[in-house]
Amino acid sequence: MSHFSLHGQYRVQSRRDYATSALEGEWYVGPGVLGNAGINEALRAHPFWTGQVQVALRPALISQRFGKFASEPDILYKHDLFIPAPDSDAMLENIVDVLKSWQNWIQRKKFVQTLFCAEDYQHAMGHLSDLQTTIANEYIVHEAGHFIAYDVFTKQNDGYFAPGGKTLWPLIYLEEFRADLNAFGFAVKLLAPEQAVQIFLYNLLLRFGVHRQGILTLHSAPYGLIPYLLFCLLNELGFIAVINVHGRYCFRLSNLHTTTLLGLMQDCAHHAKVQLNTAEMATTRSWERALAAASYVRNRLEQYEKTRQFALVMNQPATGKEQA
Repeated sequence: MSHFSLHGQYRVQSRRDYATSALEGEWYVGPGVLGNAGINEALRAHPFWTGQVQVALRPALISQRFGKFASEPDILYKHDLFIPAPDSDAMLENIVDVLKSWQNWIQRKKFVQTLFCAEDYQHAMGHLSDLQTTIANEYIVHEAGHFIAYDVFTKQNDGYFAPGGKTLWPLIYLEEFRADLNAFGFAVKLLAPEQAVQIFLYNLLLRFGVHRQGILTLHSAPYGLIPYLLFCLLNELGFIAVINVHGRYCFRLSNLHTTTLLGLMQDCAHHAKVQLNTAEMATTRSWERALAAASYVRNRLEQYEKTRQFALVMNQPATGKEQA
């Protein structure tokens, strides 16, 4: 690991105001941590890569945060939103704040635990043996997931997410879901089996846990439709179901063996390939691509039994553990 210190002006993507901000920490490297060279080699070899963008991302263990880096909840710091002071180094790549994400996870575990049957929760957590490396790798493969087929930057430039000038959030949620599924394929290809399944399980528990936490503490859904879209797919694939245990609903997972999870991840990536990536590339008109994406989301929302089952678990009253 090597030390770095950055200071200057920074803003988050959702706001236009800059503030004096600073970061200090160590770059997170070591055995098992993916780097840009490895992920970009896989990206360039992918049949759906169009040659437009590559990953420029570095995980870091941040020891001090000031300004926007401290006050905003973002885990990913964008290099193009940072203006370095004259005596500061530039931020040449996006930075993943591994420790902030890890601290959020510790606070979120009580919400995750109530969602799953006790045995499944314990088994899933048993897989997550190296959470900091998993957090770093999950961000890297997720970023690559945005960059195949109709990549996210081209979508932004084409106005894909805001046809007619108005942002359509379901298109944003679907893009994040698409990146997740594509990321599972990269993880299986690039990581050792046990490391790869940690990416999947961390993503599943994160998406569902944030949703539950948001409902109980913010009365909102921070990830929007993403957790429901994931539930729909995993339910179709026979991996997840809703059952009642002692008067409370919970998610039951069918099989948490490593080989089964690897196959499931490949099935998810195949779903993205057929239902999302291929559909995007079937036309060159951004509005037609947006229409196809909207149709996918609408189809999912019209699966009323799945929406009902998902809500049975997510919308239950808080447990004592969650209120603590």
